[in-house]
Amino acid sequence: MNDSLDHLTNSTHTGKTGFENLSPAKVTLCLLLLLMAASLVPFVIQKSNLLENQYGLEMVAKSKDYTNPEEFKLLRTRMGLWTSGLTLPLLAALFPFLIINYAGLSKNQLGWNNTNLLFSIRQAILGVITLIPAVYLLQLLMIKIQLLLPGQHVADHPLAQLGGEKLMGLEWVMIFCSAVIGAPLLEEQIFRGLIQPWIFAKKNGVLITISCAIFLGVIQFSDDWFKAFSLAFGDKSLENDSQFQIHITKALAPLLFSLLVSIAIIIINKKNRLNAAIGATALLFGMIHAFAWPSPVGLTLLGIGLGMAYAKTGNIVTPIFIHMGFNCLAFGMLLLQTTKA
Repeated sequence: MNDSLDHLTNSTHTGKTGFENLSPAKVTLCLLLLLMAASLVPFVIQKSNLLENQYGLEMVAKSKDYTNPEEFKLLRTRMGLWTSGLTLPLLAALFPFLIINYAGLSKNQLGWNNTNLLFSIRQAILGVITLIPAVYLLQLLMIKIQLLLPGQHVADHPLAQLGGEKLMGLEWVMIFCSAVIGAPLLEEQIFRGLIQPWIFAKKNGVLITISCAIFLGVIQFSDDWFKAFSLAFGDKSLENDSQFQIHITKALAPLLFSLLVSIAIIIINKKNRLNAAIGATALLFGMIHAFAWPSPVGLTLLGIGLGMAYAKTGNIVTPIFIHMGFNCLAFGMLLLQTTKA
């Protein structure tokens, strides 16, 4: 095993990583504590009347009106910026503290170390230069393919839907704190720092993870599956046939993608468990964002690159830096889009 992978193996002879005996109960406890910490932020925001002071009582009341879920969707997204902008950096700071103290893992096992720091930074810069353009090109290709399918459209990320809105300065600060700082810090610690080495250490880690990814690809489109089956067994008409094609195409795309990638990962797992762990983690990372289809295709490629960078350097700073670069570019494009509107 390459010395650069010592953070995954701890011993080049035994292949031990420190994740073999990681107790699911302890990890669950850590996640529950994180959720409790996350719930404090909305509570504090509500008690401080922050939203009322920023938007006024009338707009806050409208955001709580779910009679027509789509009517005040953007308004709810804007107000949600305060929660995510404050919560994600907090959780990112708490995560290693909880995992180290309650799950029995060390700071080094989670990728927080100063070994080969300059090499890790160089690899991060290289990743930003080479990986990010490739991901965006794939995203562009997938968007063009998606638009060729019957009745399909591209599902924007909630933050992207704010493009064209006249946001306050503090709202932009919250977007930056959430997307450019909080999300990369938290997600990389969870996916590359915890899940990837856990998959590598556990015999059935790959199968468990890809099963979760496939499930996410189905459950996030449960409405489309329901509508497709309802139309399939309902009255036959041209309009119903057209609607059936739209819903079944929308539902099948993420399922087929996750299945095809999973088959490739299973094949790879027979020869190289580390590469399979990287691929399974990347697929799970992509399918977490399935709601913004087809972006999970590009995000899976991004996840593979992030996983390879982490495996090469053994330093969590590398994937965090690349992830921040990716999100920073998206933030800049959103800012530019809003400026032009």
